[in-house]
Amino acid sequence: MDYPVSDELMRACRHAATIARFKYMGHERGLIPEAASETATVTFIKIKDKTYAVTARHVIETLDGLAAREGKRFEGYACVQAPGIAILGPFLTPPLDFPSPAPDISICPIHEDLPGRIGKVPFEVLPGKDATWPVSHAVAVGFPTAEKMDTQDEAGMTRLALSCVHALAEGLNSSGSSDQVQFHSELPDRPSVVSLSGMSGGPVFWSDGTDYGLIGFVKEALDVTPKEGEETFYTEPKVNFICQRADFAIVERWTQYVDAHWQEERNKINAAIQHEQQSD
Repeated sequence: MDYPVSDELMRACRHAATIARFKYMGHERGLIPEAASETATVTFIKIKDKTYAVTARHVIETLDGLAAREGKRFEGYACVQAPGIAILGPFLTPPLDFPSPAPDISICPIHEDLPGRIGKVPFEVLPGKDATWPVSHAVAVGFPTAEKMDTQDEAGMTRLALSCVHALAEGLNSSGSSDQVQFHSELPDRPSVVSLSGMSGGPVFWSDGTDYGLIGFVKEALDVTPKEGEETFYTEPKVNFICQRADFAIVERWTQYVDAHWQEERNKINAAIQHEQQSD
């Protein structure tokens, strides 16, 4: 079945980027991570004239965990699209909205010029652009981990090719009242992209063919085709992703919490870093 998608939505990769650890990889690579390293997606949004970086909470926990295993604290994060930018954090998770669990969301306020340094534009979250439920279909946007590839530029320097994917799937008749929403579609043909892992944190949009708006952010994206030898409940290729639902009121509430607490948390990190330096 064909689903209408706004032509403008096909440019939605400009609202997202690959997020990785802010880790120096040596002279040849600089801050460019290994192609096989853990990465995910970060979304740039703007609401009420303020700009934020948004990703999944489990993404930040994973990147922080990898740094901790190497004995590094307060490492920060990088968007590795050329020429690259740093987001030092912290990313904060809004509290749960009982009875729903705490969202799989982490948010960091950023300078409004930061996305533009890597050719990105924040998506403006506006009132009156919320989805009408149930939603027939949605498009998730992000950068799958397995789609990263090392390349060489004209000077022989290593660069990282980053492929942005638009994943369209059918809605499962959600009322839009739950904190998360699932989208699923079987595919008639086996696509070149075999896994959507790494799209966590990317934006999810509704579209009626002319207009579009934000539904939320990718919480989980499954493999398009099962891995060889892996037991799964499906054998044919499909698109299947779970979205942490968000509308204008939800994003407004989340960012109000972040605005109220971010500087305090940043001050704690700065104090801890200063203490470590004085102890060395």
